[in-house]
Amino acid sequence: LKVLDTGSGIPDYALSRIFERFYSLPRANGQKSSDLGLAFVSEVARLFNGEVTLRNVQEGGVLASLRLHRHFT
Repeated sequence: LKVLDTGSGIPDYALSRIFERFYSLPRANGQKSSDLGLAFVSEVARLFNGEVTLRNVQEGGVLASLRLHRHFT
């Protein structure tokens, strides 16, 4: 699953910490959050032997990729 947003992106200094529980960046709109969303997604991906990645795109915004591995029995 890939999702592309067209926001301002994630500052480079934050990319290495963005999946940590309770890590947050200042929000321009002042909304509050538990800051668990990306940590939760990362943990679910790990449980399914998968991965989640975020990267800034040149045109602006972030490309989020979630890959889960299927197990056949």
